[in-house]
Formats: sequence, C-alpha cells, structure tokens
Amino acid sequence: MGKKIVEKPLKDIIVELLGKEGRSINDLYNALAKMGIKKHRLLLTGYLQAMADMGILKERIIKPAKVFSVQQSRKRTIYEIVGDKARKVNEENSADVCLYTLYRIFRRPVFLRELNKSGVGYPQNARKIVGEERKKALELLQGVGISIPRNNSAFVPTEDYSKEYEEIMWELVIEAYDLKGYINKEETQQRKLDESI
Repeated sequence: MGKKIVEKPLKDIIVELLGKEGRSINDLYNALAKMGIKKHRLLLTGYLQAMADMGILKERIIKPAKVFSVQQSRKRTIYEIVGDKARKVNEENSADVCLYTLYRIFRRPVFLRELNKSGVGYPQNARKIVGEERKKALELLQGVGISIPRNNSAFVPTEDYSKEYEEIMWELVIEAYDLKGYINKEETQQRKLDESI
C-alpha cells in the first residue's frame, strides 16, 4: 500500500530521470525507489540494456559504473540499416549476408549481439572465433563504448556473399549522399532483372 501508483510507462520515467547527463544504474535505482517504483537491480539493468539496444539510450562505461543517458537524436544504427538491406537483398540468408557485410565493413569478427541489433537470426554459414582474435574485437568494441557480454559468440563468414555486399554498399552510398536523382532507374531495374535470371 506504500507504493505510489505511476501512470506513465517505465520507459518514459527512465528517460525523464536520466536526462542529458545520464545516471549510473545504482543512481537510477535509488531515484526510482524514491518514487515508489521498486524494481530488482538485475531487472532494471536488463531493461536499460534493452533500451540501449533499441537506440533510446546511450551507454558509457565510467569505471567502475555503467552510465546510461538519453540518445539525443535517434538515427538508425549501421546494424539496423545493414540488417534491413540484408533482408531486402536475400531474405532467406539475411543473417549470413548481414554477417558478411558487417565483417567486410569492420574488418573483424562480428558478435552475436551485433547481429541481434541488426534484427537478423543466427548465421548458418559462419565459423565461431575464440582466443586472441575474439579478445581483440571485444576490446575494440568496449573501447568505443559498446557493451558486449563476455560470453557472447563472435563469428566470421564462411560463404561468399560479395554480390549482396556490393548491392548493400551501393544502396548505402546512394542513400548517404542522396543520389537517387542521379541514378538511371531503367538501367538499375534491368540489372536487377538480369541478376535474378
């Protein structure tokens, strides 16, 4: 009976509490508790991670704490864009196409968390990476503030999807530089027809 009844969704309350500066998980937990919202720390941590994965929040590691803040402008991530393009060019093998594309762009193994952020499933044509190569990739991502669980699998592609990669990269350049008006649409449609035969 001592709990306050909160009418706003938890997501909105968290966004308000975090503001531009952000807060640590512990700080946010205490602020929510003062409002009468009692959530277990592990549940809160998972909720914040999910919001970060969706691009609502940004996470930074300021040792010893992980600090979450509101993502100021919601731009689509490279993961979302490549995932969408992979599904568009090869729906059946979208996870493998996405893995191949991210591997070629980043020139390192790709973690399952990154594929999840892309919205594709588990790759079928991939080799799991362990040891020093995986450790280097993990440290690289942590260095730019991307949190990857230590037990998250890392992969490299084993099949060649260079045709799909080329198509995705072509579309990325066209969209990034707003070049749609420069493109010969008849030639593009004919090329797609030729490739499908």
